[in-house]
Amino acid sequence: MEPITLGLLSLAVLTLFLISGMRIAYATAMCGFAGLWMLRGYDAAAMLSATTVYGHLTSYTLLVLPLFILMGYFAFYAGITRDLYWAARQWFGNMPGGLAIATVFGSAGFAAACGASTASAAVMGRVALPELKKYGYDMKVATGCVAAGGTLATMIPPSVLMVIYGFIAEESIGALLLAGILPGLLEAFSYVTMLYLRFWINPSLGPPIERVTMAEKFSSLKGVWGIVVLIILVMGSIYTGVATPTEAAGVAAFYAIPVGFLIYRGLTVKSFSNVLVETAVTTGVVMIMLFVVMILSRLFIFEGLPEIILDNLRSVSANPVIIMLMLNVFMIITGMLMDDVSGVLLSTPILLPVAVEIGVDPIHFAAILGVNLGMGNITPPTAPLLYLSTRIGKAKINETLMPTLILIAGAWLPALMITTYVPDVALWLPNTLIGN
Repeated sequence: MEPITLGLLSLAVLTLFLISGMRIAYATAMCGFAGLWMLRGYDAAAMLSATTVYGHLTSYTLLVLPLFILMGYFAFYAGITRDLYWAARQWFGNMPGGLAIATVFGSAGFAAACGASTASAAVMGRVALPELKKYGYDMKVATGCVAAGGTLATMIPPSVLMVIYGFIAEESIGALLLAGILPGLLEAFSYVTMLYLRFWINPSLGPPIERVTMAEKFSSLKGVWGIVVLIILVMGSIYTGVATPTEAAGVAAFYAIPVGFLIYRGLTVKSFSNVLVETAVTTGVVMIMLFVVMILSRLFIFEGLPEIILDNLRSVSANPVIIMLMLNVFMIITGMLMDDVSGVLLSTPILLPVAVEIGVDPIHFAAILGVNLGMGNITPPTAPLLYLSTRIGKAKINETLMPTLILIAGAWLPALMITTYVPDVALWLPNTLIGN
């Protein structure tokens, strides 16, 4: 069978498996191994699959992933999230849509300790939605805010998505983490601006809370020092060269233990064991998916699938701007059909070579991919963050959809276009602090 035909057949079968409900790890492993078998023979496929998995299992760079996940769970169980939301509530609550805005800023703060969008939305939903309901906010809009805020964890470091991308693309983890900061903040401020305008035009969506004194505002900041120190430990040590990303993640994870037990007092012996179990489960799931997708990516490379995609895109237009627009559409659809981790695992080996060929920097492409997959997490048919937030807020998904689509159109699309066509949004910090 011709490599081109085999590549298209592999994608078609993989799509059918995913639509049927098969777990992505099983579907990917079967398609990848079967394709290599048909292309190179059983012995070569078995040897290549084994060496690929072993090579990645023994990679020191990948150790950063479970350490970041561990750090996020420690921050959650310690109670840092509640203090972040309370501080944002005190500072922004009296504005139009103040509690919704506080939810977005609280999500951005927690993203700096969590790194996983699903965990961020789940935690902020439990913290913010009862408060929003108490003050009479429209729960359709409120649940959309929680879901949108959760997407910030795909960009703001320590982003699990960026770590996985860096491992697949063989790019600097430190540069990628830094590249996510400005696009992530751009998303956050775009959401906040859109919410402010919506609540200003229609105050019935939710009233502002009573005005608090400046002393009360500054007093609320005493609870956020833990996350500030955490950010400094991670980002500061990486970009001053004191530690590698893996070392920084390890230090931050273990820093969270005494802070959680002695300062915040949210950690207990029981919750400590829960942290370890949940970290192990989450890491295991991500690792399995990562390894099987690496097998599939080898198949795509041997088939020349990226070159085929690029040739077909160029048959439509040779303009890099138009090609990048079409790649964005592809990434949006990918994000709509699967979670962000699955999306980056499947999109990177196929689309990154295409983007590099038209002159897009791999670090810049990571930011574009992250924004796209984050949006896909709140767009049906799958929309895992939207379903999660509506379940927590006891809202109906069909009623929540329209407010969320308005938020996407008014905030997410402008942020995506700026991130795509203004490369310095993603590249300025890496180039400034790390260099080319």
